[in-house]
Amino acid sequence: MMKKLFLTFALFFFVTLCLSTVFAQYEPSMQIGLPEGAIARFGRGGIREITYSPDGTRFAVATTIGVWIYDAQTGEELDPITGGHTDRVYSAAYSPDNKTIATTSRDGTVRLWDARTGKLQKTLTGHKSWVLSVAYSPDGNTLATGGVDDTIRLWNAHTGENIKTFKGHTDNVSSVKYSPNGDTIISVSGNGTVRFWDANKGQLINTIAGYHTPIAYSPDGRTLLVTSNPNNNEHLVIKDTIYAVHMLNLITGEPVKRISSLYYVNCVAYSPDGKIIAISEGERFGLWNATTGKHLKTFIENTHEVKSIAYSPDGKTIATASWDGTIRWWNVQTGENIKTLKGYIYINVGQTIKYSPDGKIIAITESNEISLWNATTGKHLRTLKGHESFISGFTFSPDGHTIATGSTDGTARLWDTHTGESKKILVRHTNHINEPIRIDTPVFSPDGKTIAARSKHNWVWLWDAHTGKTIITIQGKFSHVRRYMFSPDGQILATNSRGKPVQLWDTTTGKNINTLMGQAWHIMFSPDGKTIATTFSNNLVQLWDTITGENINTLFAPNAYVTVVLYLQGKPFAITIYEDETVSLWDVALGHPIKTFERHGDGIQNLSK
Repeated sequence: MMKKLFLTFALFFFVTLCLSTVFAQYEPSMQIGLPEGAIARFGRGGIREITYSPDGTRFAVATTIGVWIYDAQTGEELDPITGGHTDRVYSAAYSPDNKTIATTSRDGTVRLWDARTGKLQKTLTGHKSWVLSVAYSPDGNTLATGGVDDTIRLWNAHTGENIKTFKGHTDNVSSVKYSPNGDTIISVSGNGTVRFWDANKGQLINTIAGYHTPIAYSPDGRTLLVTSNPNNNEHLVIKDTIYAVHMLNLITGEPVKRISSLYYVNCVAYSPDGKIIAISEGERFGLWNATTGKHLKTFIENTHEVKSIAYSPDGKTIATASWDGTIRWWNVQTGENIKTLKGYIYINVGQTIKYSPDGKIIAITESNEISLWNATTGKHLRTLKGHESFISGFTFSPDGHTIATGSTDGTARLWDTHTGESKKILVRHTNHINEPIRIDTPVFSPDGKTIAARSKHNWVWLWDAHTGKTIITIQGKFSHVRRYMFSPDGQILATNSRGKPVQLWDTTTGKNINTLMGQAWHIMFSPDGKTIATTFSNNLVQLWDTITGENINTLFAPNAYVTVVLYLQGKPFAITIYEDETVSLWDVALGHPIKTFERHGDGIQNLSK
């Protein structure tokens, strides 16, 4: 509990520093459905799937935070459906009468919304874990859902009652769909099995293995499209056509036709008349003849993978959603990109969000790009494009005019914050067989004149921030340099490997000034740069003289499970947290505790010296 309390204080401190700019006004869509305490939303979440309303007048984009509705003819954004679910949204479906939208979520619920007003009508509970997929029966009276609890559940779409539960899958149910006549439900599991169920009796009709989502029914209900992607983590061209789209007989489950691919198949869709199949494979998206399997047309090449496809009910338009957060509408006959919408992002593990020094811009990593947003209005400003692989980290220059990035493509780059232009590639780092080696987050010196960055293989570079010229290249004595920090005056660079001694380098000459002979996980310079505090494990703090490398003092707190060091008014202090929920404040220079905070009941009741 005390750990949570401390982290709460830390978070409050961080937010106070970051939100230095008062948020004056916002885009309307950036304020709808915000969780309690939130001020604004940047972006509309990551795209899960896209769908037209049955009458073709509206278009819905299901994202991780809600459903965004558009006029299908004009592309005008209408009122979104957000704010009900308490966790990530996974799927959405229109009712056949266009009046309701059903959504599923990681919060374990299914929610029904008025498609016009966005008002929540019902919340359906029963799944024991995340609900991944939802589908309406053709008559609109029943909902089918599939989830991580390995079950398919049927619900009365009007009352919300759980009618039936189908069991049999041994892995999460990632997709459920009704046949066009409503008699059969198809479910696909994470382990590659496809099951056919009698929708009325709940009986298992057939099971086939070796296929994956996505799935698509032919409009006549006779065939089913499934995909085979043997290695779900690869999106690379291979010698043999082991990736494919399979057309299965809906009655027997036997393969009828196979469309081979050299690429991972992302998604598929039938045209409304059943004559054409739209397929996203690798980094292209195109159309195939459903009878002959012949490739007809390619819409886009060498772009971000299309993750969802939706035909308009009249078959004249195709909407696609891509991993780059864009939605595009295409004229089926001409292949023309009619309209493009942007702004769909999802902050995932590994992504980074940072404010510019003046608080006016927020930067967010998105795979191999960085999107910049106006911190006052929430508007998307521009996107920094150029890296060929994931961005491992980035930093604003002290004046905010430049952004430095490192990437798994082996490069470090400088960007103009205001134009988005790539100003310079600082380094291209490869191994002996010319494979790129990751460059981690670059760091600016306090005066902004120098940039430091390290590679995965223990190289550290210093560059002139204005010219991009390499000042020095450092190879440390210890492998896997994890952290590097400039002294306040920028004259010294400290580097450390996890659990290894800290090395100090002269940033002008590149000479190794000192090695602090103690194990360290974290390092921190004093404001005047004369001392360095290091921590190791959860209970050891050491104070060092920067010039001589001498160990001034060592603080050992044997039972602490969290230790944090900070300088206050130039003096080093440590905060230690213990399993018995007490917290101690230490004077690192003297090596003894100043106060111990003890928790009683629901709060801190006693302070003992």
